[in-house]
Amino acid sequence: MKYIIYLRKSRAEENETIEEVLGRHENILQDFALKTFGEKIPDNCIYREIVSGETIQDRPVMQKILSLIQTENITGVLVTDPQRLSRGDLSDCGTVIRAFRYTDTLIVTPSKIYSLSDKFDRKFFETELTRGNDYLEYVKEIMLRGRLASVSEGNFIGSVAPYGYEKTFIEKKPALAVNQQEAETVRLIFDLYTNQQLGADAIATRLNELGISPRKNPYWTGSTIRDIVRNPVYIGKIRWNWRKTVRKYEKGEIITCRPKSDSQTWIVVQGRHEPIINEEMFAKAQERHIKNPRLHKTEKLVNPFAGVLKCECGKTMVYQPQRKGIQPRIHCPCQQHCGNKSAVFSDVEEAVISSLKSIAEELKTKSADNQNDCFSDTDKTAERISRELKTVTNQLDRLYDLLEQGIYTA
Repeated sequence: MKYIIYLRKSRAEENETIEEVLGRHENILQDFALKTFGEKIPDNCIYREIVSGETIQDRPVMQKILSLIQTENITGVLVTDPQRLSRGDLSDCGTVIRAFRYTDTLIVTPSKIYSLSDKFDRKFFETELTRGNDYLEYVKEIMLRGRLASVSEGNFIGSVAPYGYEKTFIEKKPALAVNQQEAETVRLIFDLYTNQQLGADAIATRLNELGISPRKNPYWTGSTIRDIVRNPVYIGKIRWNWRKTVRKYEKGEIITCRPKSDSQTWIVVQGRHEPIINEEMFAKAQERHIKNPRLHKTEKLVNPFAGVLKCECGKTMVYQPQRKGIQPRIHCPCQQHCGNKSAVFSDVEEAVISSLKSIAEELKTKSADNQNDCFSDTDKTAERISRELKTVTNQLDRLYDLLEQGIYTA
């Protein structure tokens, strides 16, 4: 019989570090294993979830556990309680139940051992997971109230401090402290935008030419400049709800994104930190931003390569409309860094159409001349890939054996 341990920290244990929680749970389960099975679980059979996501999709170690019980002869998985496996929605609960039920894998907790092939155990286990999901939703609601209350007091509870500031504590409450070196750059940006009337892209180019680097990216972009000149944090305010986490269901998966929200939905309160610029300059920046909105003049698609045509550096090519007698062109938004030049749009369009026509004729000829050979080639390719897949699977099996025997380290 082979048992493994799965460890994960929950939201209810936020006051403790991951190491403290996982260490405590490991001791509980190892004591239980010693009393029940007569020996402790070896360390190579202990799986620790460092990232505690809400869904199975966000938890790579849990995904590995589900894969493991399907491919190997695992007798049971030890957890402190059933809700460690999932506190997600009904879809995640169903995934866990199906995996353990049809692989006949036990779920072992110090209080009860669940065999999901038994209908009474399965019903009790389903109730536990559902209760865990209800508790998760309740905790999320309580935490949201707490965040809003903290923000209304002027505390900064964001994970990353805005450019120009560093995270600190004032009277034991989270706040921001001015980073003097970055603050000088922020003042320069507002000066170039309001007093010298430079656009966001021009300011980004100026900063790159001066050798001033942003905090993370290698160079400045216009969108970053626009975000800075709109952020009221630089006049001592705290902004909340600027980017709310939104979940969408696309292509059979839940996708998480953080789109920028409308300024009317923001929560803006007086913060505890010092401002970097005065309110007069910030008001001028907002006035200019409103006067120069980025509007789509037409709903008609003018660039058929939008989102498709890529530069060699990986950036999506941008369409530049006709202006002052200059023909429409296609260029890379970061051409000053990658060195690629722009091209006349009509030349690019003609080249693509010509290539597509050539490919279409070639495919038509192949299909008409030797259709059977095409299918034959496909079958041969599929057979070759199948052999390669089998070889790799065997290699992985041997690799797992060497890892379990201690010959290879993790």
